[in-house]
Amino acid sequence: MKKVLWVSRHEMIPQQKADLERVMGKTVELLLWPDTVRDISELASAVQKVDAVAAVLPPDLLSRLLRIADGRLILRAVSCREPTGQMNVLPDGRCEPEFAFIHDGWEQVLRIEVETRRC
Repeated sequence: MKKVLWVSRHEMIPQQKADLERVMGKTVELLLWPDTVRDISELASAVQKVDAVAAVLPPDLLSRLLRIADGRLILRAVSCREPTGQMNVLPDGRCEPEFAFIHDGWEQVLRIEVETRRC
């Protein structure tokens, strides 16, 4: 069994977990981190206890996560959007098409380089 830290405010859907077990080559035990991550150091002790991290984080935090991962797999879920054929009515009365997010695999984060300047 492999331990994977799931960093997301949302529960992992069954399709994601089944595919994660395919990627990891074994049954997966998920350790959940449902809180908003403001500083990657919050995750440091949890990262040390797992074999991999599957995370929904912005690029700057993913980049910092790679630095503390010590060779562990860092994974991101890939989704595609498919129209449901339904329409959603927005609070202001406008209508927009509804889309379902469909799991489309996992990708390993190998390197992220972020350079920014505040304006």
